[in-house]
Amino acid sequence: MKVLLLAGSAGKPSHTLGGLKKVAEELNKLSVETEIWDLKKENLPMADADYHKNPEDHPDEKVKRLVASANEADAIILGSPNYHNSFSGLLKNALDHLNIQNFYLKPVGLFTHSGGIRSTEPLGQLRLVARGLLGVAIPMQVATCNEDYDLIDNEYEITHEAMRERIQAFSEQLVQFANNLR
Repeated sequence: MKVLLLAGSAGKPSHTLGGLKKVAEELNKLSVETEIWDLKKENLPMADADYHKNPEDHPDEKVKRLVASANEADAIILGSPNYHNSFSGLLKNALDHLNIQNFYLKPVGLFTHSGGIRSTEPLGQLRLVARGLLGVAIPMQVATCNEDYDLIDNEYEITHEAMRERIQAFSEQLVQFANNLR
């Protein structure tokens, strides 16, 4: 089984990326292969509607790799910081490079980070996006805030025990859905 994790944060260091690394770690414990796309580092071009029906035909090599990774994935996790009560433009642009064929009946996990308060606003919007792409957003979701992390070696790591337990349960549920939808 393979899971693609899309990290839509422009921050460095990034809470969202740090949280998704913890999710990947939990998935790896369940014998799941993971691939994290740090969308800040990948720097995808703006989406081009000319390739919406056939995103694999896009001339950009990074876009081709993203589309191939989404096609190969048995499940996808969308991760974003809370930007103005929504998800990031980086993640939106990546999603606009993909289409229904990349998500069809695949479980979609939702992860967000908000600074001072825990907010689920972006998760509700991402749930609608997953549905629009005919993916299956799993019931459990993850919303972190600053107190869930410590900065260790210039990277954010989840250290709050209750959040670590939630991420473990989230990962298990994603795998369960992926197995059931195969």
